[in-house]
Amino acid sequence: MNEITAPDNINENDVFIFAKIGNVPYAFPALSILEIIKLVELEYPEKMPTYVAGILEYRGKIIQIIDLRTILNIEEKNYDTNTHILIIQGKDTVYGIIADSITDIKRIDTSLIVPPPHSIGSHFTKGMYLNNGTTSTVVNLNALEEWMSISDKGETNFNQKASRLLPRDIKSKELLHQRKLQLINKTKNVHYGGLTTNKDVYISFKIGSNTYCLEIVYVGGFYKYSETKIIKVPCTPGFIKGLISIKGDYITIIDLKKYFDNEESCITDKSAIIAIQSKDFNIGFIVDEISDAINIQPADLFKNKPKNKNTKTENKNEITEYVKDNKLYLVLNIEEILNNEKLYVG
Repeated sequence: MNEITAPDNINENDVFIFAKIGNVPYAFPALSILEIIKLVELEYPEKMPTYVAGILEYRGKIIQIIDLRTILNIEEKNYDTNTHILIIQGKDTVYGIIADSITDIKRIDTSLIVPPPHSIGSHFTKGMYLNNGTTSTVVNLNALEEWMSISDKGETNFNQKASRLLPRDIKSKELLHQRKLQLINKTKNVHYGGLTTNKDVYISFKIGSNTYCLEIVYVGGFYKYSETKIIKVPCTPGFIKGLISIKGDYITIIDLKKYFDNEESCITDKSAIIAIQSKDFNIGFIVDEISDAINIQPADLFKNKPKNKNTKTENKNEITEYVKDNKLYLVLNIEEILNNEKLYVG
């Protein structure tokens, strides 16, 4: 893990969302991503460019959903209900990119992005990022958007492409249709406000029956609990589970369920550790399951104490409530948590 620095000194462009398209890992700058959604029912004009998987109504506008396989000469693969769409805020337009799976969301040292080998060089490739033996292609979204606006891309008929790739069973079609209606409903009164910032992007996760989230600027990385080895530390509060070593850095692991509710977390194969960026602490939170990235405008947060009876935290300033689509999110105030004297072990 790289040296942990204070959020105020962080370059917003070094947070990336990692996804797989086919079997190829790609990295997209989080600053350009408005939202990550699962595949929904798409519409199709009679003719459309070969790289377009379909069109979608999003925030009152029609946007194109792009399949990079066609552009990057990757073998086609059928979509399914677990396929994702990255909603991208470009310089001049909003569009979506099909991804088979989201594999990680983390901060990277951009100096480690190197030019691609000539053999795989692409106008849409900003560089290659090597991490733990895996090489990810960093996508140049500006170049991609420029190419889409000026290139002669050819056209294809709906039946020549979409019918081959979309789920065909009735159950999947109904699910995609319902997702589409829900997306249109939740975004119909939401207008584009220019580029999002990392301070508007939050990572959500489960702890018990509650859904929490925190600003992505504080996220240093994600780790599977099952792949870490926690070193116990004597004479520490019960919510401090111990230390783990990540690339030579020792990180103090906090059980958030124990911290907030005084109950031990139930560890499963989905349990994870979220490493937190801080100038004062190297800490990580145990959570039950990582969920999705969501966009939250500061004005939408409720600046009051939590009403959720399942949350027993003594310091109410550590949590702010946010409701989206009738779902309650408990937003962590990381600065308040880090300033809590409970974290200081004498």
